Amino acid sequence: MNFSELENNIDALVASWLPQRAERMARQALDPADFAAMADAGMTLTGVHRDFGGLWDPAIRPERIIARLLRKLATADPSLALVTAMHPTVLLNWINDADGPPEWADQRAFVFEQVRGGAWFGTISSEPGAGGDFLATRAAALPGADGSGWVMTGDKYMGSGSGVTSFMMTTARGEGADLPGIFLLDMRGLPWDGSRGLKLVREWDGAGMAATQSHAFRFDNVPIIPHALGEAAVKRLPGNSTIVGCMFTSVFLGILDAASDEARRLLAGRSERLSAFEKTRWMEACNAVWLANQAFDGMARALEKDDPVADILHGKLAVADLSEKALEHFCHAIGGGSLSRSSPFAQWQHDIKALGHLRPPRPLTYEKLLEAELE
Repeated sequence: MNFSELENNIDALVASWLPQRAERMARQALDPADFAAMADAGMTLTGVHRDFGGLWDPAIRPERIIARLLRKLATADPSLALVTAMHPTVLLNWINDADGPPEWADQRAFVFEQVRGGAWFGTISSEPGAGGDFLATRAAALPGADGSGWVMTGDKYMGSGSGVTSFMMTTARGEGADLPGIFLLDMRGLPWDGSRGLKLVREWDGAGMAATQSHAFRFDNVPIIPHALGEAAVKRLPGNSTIVGCMFTSVFLGILDAASDEARRLLAGRSERLSAFEKTRWMEACNAVWLANQAFDGMARALEKDDPVADILHGKLAVADLSEKALEHFCHAIGGGSLSRSSPFAQWQHDIKALGHLRPPRPLTYEKLLEAELE
């Protein structure tokens, strides 16, 4: 398979899902059949290195292509697109760094074999009080009771994709360790009732990204698989975060694409009767969308720089703020009908706001930007 074939497959799926958009946006849960269809289409292969039969080829800078696919998915189902975005971004931790000890080669082969078999990967690394900083984890990584393997104890939330992902990446800290470690959780067949250590604490009930199943869990001695590169893998997280930022930001743009098309459709039939206020708000919305696209293009170009962190953070904030403004202006131009439960605009507004708090959350984004600007 190549990216051209994958894009054709995704286009076909999106075309079949768009007529269901109203029903999809009312969902409170993911549909495993959607993820099976995307796996059949080849989307899971975006997280597999080309040397292992996947689509990720560093030589062609695949970030832009994958972001375009996520943007298309978001026009039909933002929650699905966000969970899908986590798959290749989590797998960046195994895509890069081909050189390593023998156990690293074995682990990469295992991970990519699972993905080629249709497995989806996600993350559950956020913790209460950590402010979205994966390195501030308080979860404990401990040797297993029988002396082999590792287990984790701690509280985690924002486990987006819970129930459809086969594996979850997380972080935990070993006793006395200066840095936390990256670990994999094998979620296949693991019950959520606490009988084997994993206890569902709270189901996701967010007004935005309502169907992402971003549940909160308590872990009590749940088996974990340490990343075979150890601290070297953790040190790559800041670099990977720039690609993560672009992937997640592409979901904003998919929502803007859908909102622009829907607003244009609604306003076209009464263009001659629009008031000055409605016309002004329409143009302000169009301008905000244009600026958001320019900001995203800047983010994509920044990935080719040696140090793109500040550009990515600036871009993510700009797109988040512009997207909120655009949706507000669209609603003003359309009028009270945009607040109807049969209209997607109210849900899109919540989705945009929810996205604004993700990877990294706003407080952490501003903190990191301040550090970068004062260096």
